Amino acid sequence: MLLASFQSKVFNTSMNQTHAYLEKWHQGLKSQEQDFLDEILDDSCIFTSPIVFKPIEGKEMSKLYLMGAGQTFDMERFQYVRELVDGLDCVLEFETYIGDISINGVDIIRWNEKGKIVDFKVMIRPLQAIHALQAKMSESLDALQKRS
Repeated sequence: MLLASFQSKVFNTSMNQTHAYLEKWHQGLKSQEQDFLDEILDDSCIFTSPIVFKPIEGKEMSKLYLMGAGQTFDMERFQYVRELVDGLDCVLEFETYIGDISINGVDIIRWNEKGKIVDFKVMIRPLQAIHALQAKMSESLDALQKRS
């Protein structure tokens, strides 16, 4: 019984920390300041995009793709509609638009104990949204790389 009590406290502590980390994520999105990504992404972050065949490794490339998504999605209509937290992992369901195409997706995020994102995976639907995302992301990434 003592072990179960100890495990429960450890698990709840991780979940409380994760909720605090998520709050930083939400505040950063609301601020629309892209610098918050420097603080919240771990150097070894792996980003998995719904439009790229293999995972993208490293903080700088993860940041580039997240910034591209911010320019691609209609952020005025972007909203998280559900959050699930399990230890240092969370799933955030979102809804937004690209033009007149409605998008439903999830961000699957894993944090480390320091409050840094180590794994970020995006999944979206429907297929029409993936095609629109691919076209708009290409434009956004080209523009971002030209500014760098």
